[in-house]
Amino acid sequence: MRNSLVLLSLSLCAACSVARPTGLPAAEPWIVAVKSAGIPKFMPWYAHFAEHTWVDAKLGDEERWVRAEVLNESAGATCVPIAAAEARSDWRWGDEAVRVHELIVGERAQCIAEQLASATARLAPRYDGGYEAWPGPNSNTFVRDLSRELPELAFVFDHNALGKDFTWARAGLTPSRTGVELDTWPIGVALALREGVELHFLQLTFAVRVWPPRLALPFAPALPWERAPEQR
Repeated sequence: MRNSLVLLSLSLCAACSVARPTGLPAAEPWIVAVKSAGIPKFMPWYAHFAEHTWVDAKLGDEERWVRAEVLNESAGATCVPIAAAEARSDWRWGDEAVRVHELIVGERAQCIAEQLASATARLAPRYDGGYEAWPGPNSNTFVRDLSRELPELAFVFDHNALGKDFTWARAGLTPSRTGVELDTWPIGVALALREGVELHFLQLTFAVRVWPPRLALPFAPALPWERAPEQR
């Protein structure tokens, strides 16, 4: 019984931990990091729980980083240079903690990084004047589209990344490529090793994750809650 409690405690601690940009390896020449942060609170109602997702990539050395994202309805899809300090910052917009959902290094990262700009350019027309915060397409829809353009880019979204499942009708692999999903605009389902079991309803996600073990419900952090970094 005691050993079981110890294992449960360790599992919960693992579930509460989260990768942050300050933990990205310094010596790796090629890095791709799928990140998200909360939307600034001055934005409309969805800013109080919704996550914004983007991709940062290191292109061979520390002085060459780029960021691919759809920042807002007027920015469109961009892949632009950023400073290493920005890529390694645990904060965005001053007070929103950044989470790393997937860290890719080595040859796989190089393959993604070298195609990131061209993939963004191919997707850009969809986001020129076609942005909708809810239900989509939006910043999270863009990153999901990137994962289809770049098969090596596999990861698990935050469950509050509104718009990640936006489509009129689609069946295929989940973003992690470890399972399958069936989606329509109002409702969808996913079953995968990494995503667990997900129900998508009006672009809201209800999920039971297997590892790390988590219960994910709309409008709230996944349970058990993750620890945010200390702000400096």
